[in-house]
Amino acid sequence: MSLRLYYLIIIYIMRIKGSWKKIVLYLLLLLLGISAVLYIGSLLLRRNMPGKPDTAKNIPVYSEQKNVLFISSYSETLTLVAFEKQGISEVFDKTGVHFDIEYMDMGHYNTAENENLFYERLQYKINHHERYDAVLLGDDAALRFAERYQEKLFKNIPMVFFCVNDIDFAEEAGKNPYITGIVEEFSLKDTVDIASVFNPKAKNIIALYDNTLTGDGDRKQFFALQDSFPGYKFEGINSSEYTREEFARKLKSIPVNSIVIYLDNNEDTAGNIYSVADSVQYITAHCSAPVYSSSFKGMGYGLIGGKLFSFRAAGRSAASLVNTILSGTPVADIPVKTEDENQYCFDYTILKKYDISTSLVPAGARILNREPDFIEQYKTVLIPAAFILVVLLLLLIIALLDDFRRKRLMNSLQSCNLQMEEKEKQILYQTKHDYLTGLPNRRDALENLSDMIEKRQSVTVMLMDIDDFKEINDSEGHACGDEILAEVGRRFSELTHDENFYAARSGGDEFMLITEETEQEQLNILLAKIRRLFDKPVMFNGKEHYLKTSIGIVSSRDGTIKTSELIGNADLAMFSAKKSGKNSYVFYNSVMTTQFIKKKQIEAVLGSACKNDGFTILYQPQIDLSTGTTHCFEALVRLTDNSMPPGAFIPVAEETDLILTVGRIVTEKVIMQMVKWRNDGFVLRPVSINFSSKQIRDREYVNFLKQLLDKYDISADLIEIEITESILLAHNATALKLFSDFAAVGVNLTLDDFGTGYSSINYLTYIPVKKIKLDKSFIDIYLHDGKDAVIDNIIRLSHCLGLKITVEGIEEKKQYDRLREFSCDYIQGYYFSKPVTGDEIEQQNALMKTTTPP
Repeated sequence: MSLRLYYLIIIYIMRIKGSWKKIVLYLLLLLLGISAVLYIGSLLLRRNMPGKPDTAKNIPVYSEQKNVLFISSYSETLTLVAFEKQGISEVFDKTGVHFDIEYMDMGHYNTAENENLFYERLQYKINHHERYDAVLLGDDAALRFAERYQEKLFKNIPMVFFCVNDIDFAEEAGKNPYITGIVEEFSLKDTVDIASVFNPKAKNIIALYDNTLTGDGDRKQFFALQDSFPGYKFEGINSSEYTREEFARKLKSIPVNSIVIYLDNNEDTAGNIYSVADSVQYITAHCSAPVYSSSFKGMGYGLIGGKLFSFRAAGRSAASLVNTILSGTPVADIPVKTEDENQYCFDYTILKKYDISTSLVPAGARILNREPDFIEQYKTVLIPAAFILVVLLLLLIIALLDDFRRKRLMNSLQSCNLQMEEKEKQILYQTKHDYLTGLPNRRDALENLSDMIEKRQSVTVMLMDIDDFKEINDSEGHACGDEILAEVGRRFSELTHDENFYAARSGGDEFMLITEETEQEQLNILLAKIRRLFDKPVMFNGKEHYLKTSIGIVSSRDGTIKTSELIGNADLAMFSAKKSGKNSYVFYNSVMTTQFIKKKQIEAVLGSACKNDGFTILYQPQIDLSTGTTHCFEALVRLTDNSMPPGAFIPVAEETDLILTVGRIVTEKVIMQMVKWRNDGFVLRPVSINFSSKQIRDREYVNFLKQLLDKYDISADLIEIEITESILLAHNATALKLFSDFAAVGVNLTLDDFGTGYSSINYLTYIPVKKIKLDKSFIDIYLHDGKDAVIDNIIRLSHCLGLKITVEGIEEKKQYDRLREFSCDYIQGYYFSKPVTGDEIEQQNALMKTTTPP
């Protein structure tokens, strides 16, 4: 449509009267806009039209899915890793190869411990994953790891390394028939050549590197250039040998007429790790000379550039090698590659800073941060486009003037409506979201879940609880707890942007996660991503808090399970995860419901027994082997009118606060029994009372015990408190305070079940116990010919530490005889007596009237 025709149409429109004029103007405006867009688009298309795309050649097509594992030496956050992944994806996306990524994070944690943890995690994944067809190894640390664990993890699996700096190491690794790859060979010579053009007065060439595997390889490549530049002095500054301040002073001492090359400076002598951005910015801030680079990492943060190694190109090359191997070429027939696609690249802002003319830059070089001249580039397009825009602007002004009066009258009403709508949105948002985390709240989660069930969609519900969150709140304060919850909310929000699942805070430290996935493999992948959210600690007031979580999972494939039932089943699975040791996830099964019902029944029995004096205390004597007489008794609680064994009801009591009540009831009954014995004329002997690790929550127990002892005039040294090592695992500081309180009262401590759990001789050096007890299960294993030296050594060790020892579970005379030979102090078991009532103790131990305790 010509401009003359547009002009004639406008003249015709101006003669139209009434409301039709505005309608026609809008139509013309739309027509002109479409024409302008089409015209400008066609010009741009002709200007930037590429040639015909190359037909894909030699791209293999695999008959089945190929799986490749990519092991990166660094973390996901490192820029160079993103470039490597991009290059790999460009190749594998065309051939349909799937690849998984595992990060060693040796840049932040370059320790043997980190490598061992990575090995254990990777071993677990490989053992639970179908066999990989090949392995990609990014950088030196990954190659060394793969060589070290080839037989255990990657036996007979082809491996391709890339971005490895140490040429000698790479070529030696290439002799392995299952390993080949690409050396990260920098174009340092070309970079020095162009630097000497930029700065012809330079006499010193200084490299900046560190002691990492990558840094060591870069250092070797740098100093290998000395013979190529005989007129220059080669020097190196190793940041791993200096503190941050010392490193700054070294940088400041570099003459301005020097060629400085940045290789790797990610750590200092204190072991602090710095990102590439931080490192480069720090170097360029303290160095007066321009700093050149060997690769694209760090560009944009103050480096001038050079002939740079491309991590993206290296990723492409490595992935292409894998495709070659997967197509049937033996690894042994593919030599190690020592060259790659390097490119000149310079930062325009740094060139200007050091007054270096762009005319000195090699032809074809890439120049960053230089804006193209827009007018010069598109002047053939801009002139007609500007004319069209002027016409459109004139028409728009006519339309705006026509509508101005009406819009002015409506603006006030529209503004009011917008404010009301915004407030409604805010209210709706607040009713469906948690104020602290920004995640949807429990109400929104239940509505979302109910909708999915009504639509008969498949659904999986996960209930996640932060382990030991109460202890964090109690020890660090609620401000710390709130920050942890807010950070968890932020991490879930980031994950929900990329994953097909929904996260909500359902209350306290509990989160509800919902997904349509029900297949085990997909759920495992999602769970792995969720668990990785907590690899990084939460910082509060400069302190790191590593979080562990317990997750309960339940799925419904047909939407027939009610919302409340799904939530209840997920809650049971989460409880099972906590019970099994925390920091894990458990899938729901029907056995959990049965166990839950049984647990509730036991809770009811215990609750009734607490209210109605439903407990009986039995006493089992401990025999002094040196005299053959009773030394003391262990108090054992039983239900009076119920045959349920303690192994069934004690764990339930420990899972609830009932254990606190039961513990006090047992203590009071023992004291009253000792009062009765004394009143009946029997000489009192010590009685040991079991103290559950869960009773540590009863902060007033020690005062309760002291009041009973004082009230009934029972000597504190007649009470022994039996503890287990588990009380120290999660409550070390609190437990030590409790032990101190017991000692202040005067009661004795006994370490029970020694040898069955986390037994540590170290415990015996600072727990104020006077006696240890060996558990029956330990005796059943070791008190036999050929093994009983273990028992003998433990008894000797106890005596060396000034401790008495009691052996439980003695049922045979030969056990009794053997322990006498070992000089054991006390024994307890059915060989002498089963647990009996206090009255039966009076009948069986007539000697109590006339004999004082040994």
